[in-house]
Amino acid sequence: MSRHNKLRFFMYKVANKLRYLEGEEFAVEIDAIIEEIQRKKLDTWGAYKQLIVRLEWQKQKALEKPKTKARQYDPFEIPKSGIGRIALFGLSNVGKSTLMNAITNTDVGIGNFLNTTTIGQAGACEYEDVTFQIVDLPGFLDFKEDWALSKQIVRVARTSEAIVLVIDLTMDIERQLFFLTEQLTNAKLMVDGESSYKIAIIATKGDLPGSKEAYQELLEKTNWEVFPTAYNNEKSLEQLKKQLFEMLGVIRVYTKPPGEKPNLEKPFVTPEGVTVKDITEKIHTSFLQRFRYARIWGSSCDFEGQQVGLEQILHDKDIIELVLSQKQLKSCPKAN
Repeated sequence: MSRHNKLRFFMYKVANKLRYLEGEEFAVEIDAIIEEIQRKKLDTWGAYKQLIVRLEWQKQKALEKPKTKARQYDPFEIPKSGIGRIALFGLSNVGKSTLMNAITNTDVGIGNFLNTTTIGQAGACEYEDVTFQIVDLPGFLDFKEDWALSKQIVRVARTSEAIVLVIDLTMDIERQLFFLTEQLTNAKLMVDGESSYKIAIIATKGDLPGSKEAYQELLEKTNWEVFPTAYNNEKSLEQLKKQLFEMLGVIRVYTKPPGEKPNLEKPFVTPEGVTVKDITEKIHTSFLQRFRYARIWGSSCDFEGQQVGLEQILHDKDIIELVLSQKQLKSCPKAN
């Protein structure tokens, strides 16, 4: 076995030892792992020195937390926030944590060895006037064919509106894609090639040598939409936020009282396919009985300020003004 393969297998054992430990038990196991590295004189190689530094940091963070009994982490302790949740789903060390740091408000620890992320990390991704949640899940390890599926990864994925496979363009494309697809199938997140979840792929490290060829290979091997990303390219990151928002399948509708400016700060966020009737009911159920017509500004109408009825389907960023019988609407409540 080569030195690199021995390192990978050692990382696999470390990850399994630490996966469900916390506090003092976690720290004791860290000390035992470091002692083993030093006893076997593995720290003469830089990769193990880097591992020791990282383990010491993890030990310090674990001891800062209140002492609790060792238990399996419950992913439902990650409360949902924003207008939806998207789970990042990938092998270990493909750049999920770096991606999280680039597009959310989090500061997830990163490292060049396996299982840097050992628990789910949630962050808020801001896109224009809305916020949605991204969850960085622990990376899969695929050293063994009988690798046991992580319950945490699967359970968090099931609480999400969308699942994004993170593929590293500098690693074997076919291996990553086959393994992740197999996990989706084994977890019944996908059945007979179909899924009730929206699934896409983020291709990371698109600015490194050979990434263009790997990207083309990825496009040839999948029917899922692929979002190429380079972390040092702001335009690329903003485009990614837009694509992730669109995966949630929601639109923003703004209200406008007659004769006044529209409220562009807090839109109604609703599923795609919403109608004027749906928005009218959200503003106030009594308005349906007094409804005469609505004026629409946006892509769902043929011209700005077009008069429409209750069955008009609205598009993202449409502005709606309700015209009611007896007396006109003087103010529109803010969306929740």
